[in-house]
Amino acid sequence: MIKGLSVKAGLGLISLALLALSACRKDDICTADTTPKLHLAFYDTAQPDNPKNVADLSVIALPDNDTLSAHQSMADIGLPLNVNADHCAFILADQNNNDTLSFQYQRETVFVSKSCGYKMFFHQLNVDLQHDNDNWIQQIEVLKTDIVSDTIHIKIYH
Repeated sequence: MIKGLSVKAGLGLISLALLALSACRKDDICTADTTPKLHLAFYDTAQPDNPKNVADLSVIALPDNDTLSAHQSMADIGLPLNVNADHCAFILADQNNNDTLSFQYQRETVFVSKSCGYKMFFHQLNVDLQHDNDNWIQQIEVLKTDIVSDTIHIKIYH
């Protein structure tokens, strides 16, 4: 009788384990893209078709002064837009000069899946450069006003 009980208990445990494993579905692990970043690419003002690294770029998110990049040479960068507001601003510092860029946009919440939850798309992007007497950013060209994928959205000429 005990032997029969242990076989039933063993079969019950195996059945329970199989049931638990079958409850995990493919969509329980998030592999989808998340909220896209705003991608800026830097170009040479004198030769507008040529990418040009910013030799000593630092990027600071306002108003909290969070440093996103510090003293790096780069030809492009991805910036996280604020998912809780329709605007945000960044200081882009090139060696001795700070320029402030402000962005305005409309947010769209998009359901991805049960495991991933939601992500945010940004539409109708506008950018404003705070002008001063010595901007290192000479021109801004918006390529895409909808931020729905990780691709170059804005060209900055310096």
